[in-house]
This record gives sequence, structure tokens and C-alpha cells, in this order.
Amino acid sequence: MILSSSLLAAHGTQASSQEFWADTSLLDVYVGSYRSSKARDLSRGGYDLSGGEAVDFRSWYVPTYRDTTILLSRRIAPDFGIVWGLSSGESGEKYTIDPALQVGFVLDYFPFENAVVSIRATYPFFGNMAEKTCIADYGELGGVQPVNCRLAADIIPPEETLDFLVKLRGETDARIRISFLLLF
Repeated sequence: MILSSSLLAAHGTQASSQEFWADTSLLDVYVGSYRSSKARDLSRGGYDLSGGEAVDFRSWYVPTYRDTTILLSRRIAPDFGIVWGLSSGESGEKYTIDPALQVGFVLDYFPFENAVVSIRATYPFFGNMAEKTCIADYGELGGVQPVNCRLAADIIPPEETLDFLVKLRGETDARIRISFLLLF
């Protein structure tokens, strides 16, 4: 009797999970984010070391893979759905972007036949971006110390360059999208 009860409970769980996925659809897949674009912006520039060797920032900010987001939508009502998904994060030699959990909603309004105004909002949890430090040797002037890699050759005192490390919270990629679709 216990075995048959647990089999029925397992079958009921499987049926409800199938119902859940029946109203769930792939909403969007995209590569890149504001944080990813910021890392690309940091790759511009360079400087020359005291020995004449050129340092180019490009290789520091090339990702091993780009931040990729997958969003799913579950219809709750004909005009309302819940959005959720994940972003992979990204990393390069001198920065990391953590993975994020995306949540949000889709709200549709039908002003007249064959027309829909859609509002989609998503908010990422986690997904912080952090620029990494370098260790620089300033010789007799300042010794060995951690610095902002991009500002190591700047006139700013090395310890103050750390104040300019880029740190962005995942919420900088929160989005609201409004669209109008007219079928004819």
C-alpha cells in the first residue's frame, strides 16, 4: 500500500511538472551585457614601461567566453507572464563578471484587434563585475605594491590607483523593454 501511494505521488509530481513546462517558452538568448561592454571599453589604451616595453591593455580584457543570457517565460494569464533565466558570466585576465539569476515579468496590452503592446522587465541578481589588481615594482621610489593595472604608469600614487578599479553590480543590466506589434 505504501509503494502504490508513493508511485501515485511521483506520477502526480511528474504530471504537474509537465504542465508547468507546457506554458513555458524560450523568450530570449543574447550575448553580451553592459558589464561586458565596459570590459571592452577598458581594453583601449596602454603605456610604456621604464625599459621601453609597450603594455597594451587589449589582451587583459579579452574574455575566454562572452556573458550569455538565456531567458524563459511562463504564462500565468493571457496578458501576464513571469520571466526568469541565467547569465553565464564572463572573465578575462584582469576582470571577472559573476553569473547572474534573471527574474522579471512580461505584461501585454491589446489596444485593438491584431495589436499588442508588450512591456518586459528583467532584473539580475548577482552578476557583479570586478577588475583585478596587478603587482608593480616601483624600485627605490615605491617598492613592490598592488596597483590598478591600467594606471600603474600614471602620475597618481600607486595606492590611490586602487580607488579607480571598476566594480559594477549586476543590477546595471536591469532592463525594461517596451514593444508594439501590429499584425496585418
